[in-house]
Amino acid sequence: MKDATEYCVIDCRVSDPSQLEGGSLDDQEIIGRLEAQKLGLKISKVFKKPHSATTSERDDIEEILSYIKGERAKGVNLTKYIAKSIDRMTRMGYPAFLDFKNELEHIGVAIVDAQGIIQPKRNTLGHFPGNFEYKWSVHSPSEAGEMLEAYKGKAEVRDILTRMVGAEIKLVQDGYAVRRAPDGLKNKRVMVDGKKKVIREANPERVDYFIKMFELLADGADYPEVADRLNAVGFKTQVYDRWDRSDKENPKVVGKKGGSPLTAKQLQRYILQTEYAGVSYEKWTKHRPVKMQQFNGIVPIDTFNKANRGKIYIRMNKDETVEVLHNYSPWGRVKRLKDNPKYPWKCILCPSCQSEMLGSSAKGKYDGYHCGAWKSGKRAHKHFRVTKKDFEDSVCAYLDNLKFEEGFMAGLELHLVEEYRKKEKEILIDSSLISRTVSDLKAELAQKIHAFGLAESPTMRRHLEAQAEALETQIEKAEGERGRVELNERSIRGFRRYVEYVMEHPAEILTKADNLQARRALMSLFFEEMPTYHDILNGTAKLTSLFRLSEAFKVDKTQLVSPPE
Repeated sequence: MKDATEYCVIDCRVSDPSQLEGGSLDDQEIIGRLEAQKLGLKISKVFKKPHSATTSERDDIEEILSYIKGERAKGVNLTKYIAKSIDRMTRMGYPAFLDFKNELEHIGVAIVDAQGIIQPKRNTLGHFPGNFEYKWSVHSPSEAGEMLEAYKGKAEVRDILTRMVGAEIKLVQDGYAVRRAPDGLKNKRVMVDGKKKVIREANPERVDYFIKMFELLADGADYPEVADRLNAVGFKTQVYDRWDRSDKENPKVVGKKGGSPLTAKQLQRYILQTEYAGVSYEKWTKHRPVKMQQFNGIVPIDTFNKANRGKIYIRMNKDETVEVLHNYSPWGRVKRLKDNPKYPWKCILCPSCQSEMLGSSAKGKYDGYHCGAWKSGKRAHKHFRVTKKDFEDSVCAYLDNLKFEEGFMAGLELHLVEEYRKKEKEILIDSSLISRTVSDLKAELAQKIHAFGLAESPTMRRHLEAQAEALETQIEKAEGERGRVELNERSIRGFRRYVEYVMEHPAEILTKADNLQARRALMSLFFEEMPTYHDILNGTAKLTSLFRLSEAFKVDKTQLVSPPE
C-alpha cells in the first residue's frame, strides 16, 4: 500500500553570508517547522544557505527543484515547499516569483508561506454539476496579495541597496575607503565622530617594493628594467585565496592565486593608481580627484607624476584643490623638430628672437643655419642666415675653449663618494635581498629537477621542464641585477674619468650625441640658459658655475667669424 504521508521541504535563506551570525536562518527554520507541524507534514529536508535573492537564475533553486523531482521519482509524496515569506524566495518582483511558483506546481508541489498570503487555487465553474474546468476558470484568489508582497520584496531590496551603496559612495567622496586596498597598502579602521570608518595606510610588508617602483621610474628607468630589479629583490604579486563556492553552505579554499613575478604590463597598471599618492580618483567620485583622509600616500605627488611620465598627472592648485590630467605635459606642448644629423647645432638660438635655429640646403643657396620665425604670416625680424661651416666652426671653437674650474673633479669625486656612503645601506640591503632571492630560486629549481627525475607522465615532465626553464631565466636576471646594484668606489672613480673626458672634449661629445633632445640635455651641463649665436661669437654665454672660458679665447677672437649684419 502506497504511503499516504505528505512530505515537505523548508527553504531558509539570507541575502548575505554576514547574516549567518545573526541567527536569521535558524529563526526561519523554526518558523518552517511550526508551519509543517500545523499542516501535518513530515519534513524531507531543510535548505539553509546564504544567497542573494536579487538574481533571477539561482543555483540553489535549481538544487531544490532537482531534489524534489528526485524524491518524487522515488515515490516520496513530497507536496509542499515551505518558506517564511514570499520575499525569501525572490526579490526580483512578481514575474520571477510566478515563474518559480509555476515550476513547482508543474511537478505537483504547492508553495506555503508562513505569513498565509498564498491561498489554494479555485475553479470559478466548480459549483456547476459535471465538474467543468478550463484554463481560464482556474485562478488564485490571493494573486493580488502575492503580487503586492513580491513587489514589496523588490522595493525593499532597492531601498536596502540604496542606503548601503549610497553610504559607501558618500564615504568615498569624503576621502574614506570602502573596498580592498591596492597592493602595498592596507585598510585601517578608525573612529570618526563616534562612527567606524576605513582609511588607507602603508602595508609595512610590501610598501617598500612600491616606493622603489615609483622612485626608479621617476629616475628614468624603463618598465622592463624596473620589473627585473623588483623581481630580483624578491617581489611577487600579492597572494589571494582561491575559493570553491559550488557548495554554498561550505565554501572552502582550494588553492592560491598570485605569487608571480612582476611584468612590465602589471607595473604600468600599478603606477596609474592615484591612491599611492594619497588621491582617490574613481567613478564614485565622478572621476573628480579627492584627497584621502588621514593618508598622504606612499610617494610624493611629484614622484608619482615623474613615474607616470604624463600618462596621468596630479596637479595641486593654489586653492588646495586637486586635478587629475591625462596625457599631460606640465611644460606645454613640445614642438616636434625633424632631427637631421647634418645640422647638429640647431639647439643654438637666434640672436634676434631666441628661437632655435633651423638647417637647410635650399636650391641655389649654400648649406646653412637660419631662423624661420614667423608672426602673423610675416617674418618676425630681418632674415638671419649663416653658412653651415662658419656656424659650426664658431660653436666648436667656443666649446673647445671651455675649462672646468680647478679642483672641480676632485670635489665631484668627493661628493659622489659621500652620496655613495648615504646609499651604501640601501645598496647592501638590495644586494642581500637579491642574493636571498637567487638562493630561493635555485632551491626551487633543484626541487623541480628532482621532481622531473621522478615524473613518469610525459605531460608532467614537459610541465616541470617549462617551470625549470622559467626559474633559470629568473635566476639569470636576478644575478644580472645584483651586478648592477653592487656599486663601489672603483665604479665611482670610473665615472669620474668619464666625466673628466666629457669636460675636456665638450664639442666632440655634443656632436656625437644621439639626437637633438640628448644634445639639449648635455648643453644644460655647460650653460645656465641656451646661448644665442652672438653669445657664442662674443663669449658672453651664461656658463654654469662648473666652467669658465679660457683666457686664450678672451684675448684672441680672430679664430671666430664676425657677427653677420
